[in-house]
Amino acid sequence: MRWGKVWVSPWLLALIALFFAIDKSVYAPLVVLSALLHEMGHLAALRNCGIEVREVCFHPFGIEMNSPGLTYLPYRDELCIAAAGPLANFLAALCTVALVALVGAFDGALFFTVCNLALALLNLMPVSGLDGGRMLSALVLPAMGLARGETLLSVVSAVASAAILAAGLLLLYVTRYNFSLALIGCYLLARRALGKRPAAA
Repeated sequence: MRWGKVWVSPWLLALIALFFAIDKSVYAPLVVLSALLHEMGHLAALRNCGIEVREVCFHPFGIEMNSPGLTYLPYRDELCIAAAGPLANFLAALCTVALVALVGAFDGALFFTVCNLALALLNLMPVSGLDGGRMLSALVLPAMGLARGETLLSVVSAVASAAILAAGLLLLYVTRYNFSLALIGCYLLARRALGKRPAAA
């Protein structure tokens, strides 16, 4: 497979810089590494499907790809590519647990495991534009048809986005400082209100 241009959003660079400025511990790099593993899972699946990627742009909430092969992607390939990101995080968590079992606990092991599991589970939510939404779309559309399938997906996506926001507000209330999930919920609902799909995660 041939790779094209790779772009990084200035907003992503600013977010990473802010993240590292606030948190100078080992945890900030582990969060970035978890996200990178997630995206590499998607790109590895694209390579496995033989799809040419002309351009990759990294955004704060995922990646967008310019590829002619993604326009008419078979449902089976769509399902595999969408599942590859969460799968990479699950594998990273599993490997970390296995390493701890072999050599004992080490700094950041628990956080890295939890971070990967959280990222995988969040992306498996059935929200349009997230991996779970694309997986559900690949399963529902062939079975129900385009019109009925899109209606169902729209309702499920709206409910799931609202649930993420509610969970985020609850997390913020309990922790008094962790607003990350609430921010993601606001982003998903705002993109939906504007009629846009979230960036491919």
